[in-house]
Amino acid sequence: MVILSKKVLEVENLVFNYPDGTNALDGLSLSIEKGKKIAILGANGAGKSTLFLHLNGILKPKQGNIKFRGKKISYKKKELQNLRKNIGIVFQDPDMQLFSSSVFQEISFG
Repeated sequence: MVILSKKVLEVENLVFNYPDGTNALDGLSLSIEKGKKIAILGANGAGKSTLFLHLNGILKPKQGNIKFRGKKISYKKKELQNLRKNIGIVFQDPDMQLFSSSVFQEISFG
């Protein structure tokens, strides 16, 4: 009998430091089950955005594992593309995600 995990995302002992030495994540672990709604809350600088940047592979942890649908995230280009089809990020500040000053230029960018 095969028991399938209901966990969609698993984070195990995630550690990340920014290049300036700032400790952003220190041993973070969490799991998110299919169909569950969660909230990630914290003060400015608490590491919320850093966590989300890890969940879709933009940042790579110094230590720890992230699993999506039971499979450890791979940082190979093709596998990241597939991951990002399922886990997207919309930044709070549009200047962080738009490169051009017009919709036409932005869409043309690709």
